[in-house]
Amino acid sequence: MPQEIERKFLVRNEDWCVPGTGIRYRQGYLCTVPERTVRVRLIREQGFLTVKGISVGAARAEYEYEIPAAEAAEMLDNLCERPLIEKTRYRVEHHGMVWEIDRF
Repeated sequence: MPQEIERKFLVRNEDWCVPGTGIRYRQGYLCTVPERTVRVRLIREQGFLTVKGISVGAARAEYEYEIPAAEAAEMLDNLCERPLIEKTRYRVEHHGMVWEIDRF
């Protein structure tokens, strides 16, 4: 079973940021009950549908499927809960690890 392990931190400054290197994300949720979430995402010209289970510690089951970008856009515009989330994701290498940093 695929799993996601996620940790969240508040970044207090922008010394890490290289302008123009981020990728824009547009996402919304079809379901947000505690037992499961169903998310639609549009990244550049790719659409994704993601189903996540309940968290157990820092991990939870995650299933992600590519879907047509036009269908993802329709779901975001017509079906997802409001407000939608728009963010820029940066991938930053630091001491041999890659950190994904989202700016909302």
